Amino acid sequence: MITLGHLSDLHATDPTGAGATSLLNKRFFGWLSWTINRHRHYQRHVVEAIFEDIQRESPDHVAVTGDLINISLPHEFEAASRMLEKLGSSQWVTVVPGNHDAYVGVSVERAWALWADYLASDTNEGAASENNANPHNSNAFSFPGNLPSVRIRGDLALVGVWSAIPTPPFVAAGKVGSDQLEQLEKTLKSLRERDLCRVVLVHHPVVDGHVTRRRRLVDSPELRGVLERAGADLVIHGHNHRSEFKALQSNEGTIPVVGVRSASYAGPNPEKTAQYHLYQIERAQEGEGARFKISLRTRGWNEQARTFEEVGNAEPLLDRLDA
Repeated sequence: MITLGHLSDLHATDPTGAGATSLLNKRFFGWLSWTINRHRHYQRHVVEAIFEDIQRESPDHVAVTGDLINISLPHEFEAASRMLEKLGSSQWVTVVPGNHDAYVGVSVERAWALWADYLASDTNEGAASENNANPHNSNAFSFPGNLPSVRIRGDLALVGVWSAIPTPPFVAAGKVGSDQLEQLEKTLKSLRERDLCRVVLVHHPVVDGHVTRRRRLVDSPELRGVLERAGADLVIHGHNHRSEFKALQSNEGTIPVVGVRSASYAGPNPEKTAQYHLYQIERAQEGEGARFKISLRTRGWNEQARTFEEVGNAEPLLDRLDA
């Protein structure tokens, strides 16, 4: 059995102290939101507690699906790099970025390059082309590697899809892009031929639902089409700061699509209180239907005890999916 930890939406860096010239763009509105309100709800001590808890639980691998930072300031990327090192090595932790990590166009050298070891594919995995993958056909930013990323850990194949793009003020949408979608379909089919459990990591929700137009994945229908044609065993995401259990149907059967809450929220809404997921994945026995059995455990923040604790019991993931 392989255990995969999943956390998202840490929002763990402090954007205050930025120079005035750094805020002469969309960043100003994010800085204002953080200063007035968000800093009260998204707490660094909760992130530190979740790191300690996940290290005690010791899953075989950890997936982080974006929004490590707030408004893409250079010092935030540096702080997040140190934070990732505190969580664990790049061999144990895989990251895909979120919209707050691409709040505005940034210099690769002062941003993604600092996280490259956590973002990149394993050697000899990932897209075959050497194009320093810019999946969005845009010059606003680029990524130091090819997309989607691919990492193999035993029977587990982690497929990292980049949906983070710079957007105008008050927009938090994402986009995968045609080039990345094309490569993703080839990658998922190839990994199926290798009989691996394919877990797709993406920041934005894949299934439309509790997300407004300005926060949506604009090419979600195209991404769903790829998943339905090529198949996957699990899709995990963040972005909505809520627990979400959806399903897609492919030629191979049901694909669970699961969203996790923010890893740092300690505000007044109990439906958003910080949690992370632990997926227990094992090969199914002959005649059991799906190739892999996946169970889910959830651990959540207890403000009074100032620690994370088990929420409910472990149960088959398919039993949790919305009808």
